[in-house]
Amino acid sequence: MTKGTATADHWEPLWASGRRYRAIDDTEAALLADHVGPGHGRPALDVGTGDGGLARHLHRLGYRTTGVDCAPSALAEAARQGGGPAWRLMDFAADDLGTLPFRAGTYALVTCRLVYRWMEDKAAFLERVRLLLAPGGTFWVVTELAGRRPDDDPLHHLGITPAEARTLTTGWSRVRTADLDVLRCYALRR
Repeated sequence: MTKGTATADHWEPLWASGRRYRAIDDTEAALLADHVGPGHGRPALDVGTGDGGLARHLHRLGYRTTGVDCAPSALAEAARQGGGPAWRLMDFAADDLGTLPFRAGTYALVTCRLVYRWMEDKAAFLERVRLLLAPGGTFWVVTELAGRRPDDDPLHHLGITPAEARTLTTGWSRVRTADLDVLRCYALRR
């Protein structure tokens, strides 16, 4: 992975130029709902929210959702689309977690869609997620797996390796997965 790909310096120019990414489809939305259930007003955090599609879906499920992203243009697009969540400019890997609206150890759900692959220090990223989750809370991750695309596909390099998948799934009380074409969804319980 290229150094610095999890930073605003990398993502802001892409969002500012109009680049958009894979939207959540009905199948993915149903999988999420099946794995995390209704929110009942509990706090949720969407890391790397982009245009806020996942955060808006969590809000519709009844979570008090905050979407964070390091790219101001992504958050501007999320705010333009509206939908109920709060939006916060934040580099999740580096900024103070104490600035989030709910304190550490109280989040029922933290989500990370198409973002985990870009984290340079995956173990440190996962530790930050664990700090936020309440006991029994869920970390929902959607990421591409290496080897799922043909070798001649220009996006072949986007998947996480088996070693990165092991890092992701180690240390949770329960790990559930579901596959969507080149993506795998992980429901990791604290």
